[in-house]
Amino acid sequence: MEAPPQARQQARAKRRLAAPLRYVSKRGIGRFLESQWRGILFGVLGAYALGAAVFLIAGGARPAMTSLVAMEEEVEAGETDALADPATTVSATSADTAEPEPVAPPACGDIRPVEHDVDPGLSGVHALGFVTLDEQPAAFSGYAGCPLVVNFFASWCVPCVTEMPDFERFWNAHGTRVAVLGLAANDRLEDAIETVAERGVTYPTGLDEGELFIDFGGLGMPTTVFVSPDGEILETHSGLLTLDDITTRAEEHFGL
Repeated sequence: MEAPPQARQQARAKRRLAAPLRYVSKRGIGRFLESQWRGILFGVLGAYALGAAVFLIAGGARPAMTSLVAMEEEVEAGETDALADPATTVSATSADTAEPEPVAPPACGDIRPVEHDVDPGLSGVHALGFVTLDEQPAAFSGYAGCPLVVNFFASWCVPCVTEMPDFERFWNAHGTRVAVLGLAANDRLEDAIETVAERGVTYPTGLDEGELFIDFGGLGMPTTVFVSPDGEILETHSGLLTLDDITTRAEEHFGL
């Protein structure tokens, strides 16, 4: 006896519902889940690839490409400038490697001892001081770096007064390279000032108020002392000197 149509439809529906269960039971639930997740994964990857393609086509990578092009243009421009103006590079290199210019020695004729203080920490003559004829304190440290000729004189000393014009001539000829200083020893200030004016002396002069004459090794009047730029006493001569004598000794000690 044939079943009614409604019963047949219900039977087919039950078979369709039971089909996946049979598949799972035959293949195993693991494979079933694996196949389901694999499909989902492929779907996600496909969507990501599609989105990336759309981003590139829409110009998302354009800024990076633009930056690379700009960098290449800057490099090419720099190379062109260097080739067009090589003097710039050479000048910069020369400036970096240039040696400092040597410091010029002091002009001995411009030295003003009154602008310097006595410094006991210095060596030799440069640690001593004196007083100018206008009664201003001065220091031998001002002569550091210059050869120096010190002439001890007195108004009552005939040989002293006789040789003073020759020291003036030497000063006029070599004063830019050798300093000259006249010191009155065992003399009154007013007499020393008068003698300097009468003999036409223009080089610096002062007064020995202490024992500078002894410190410089003087034995009699007049006494002339030759001092190195470092403050070392090179020679002490007691007795009259002519212009030739002064020049010869200066050449020997200072290399004029």
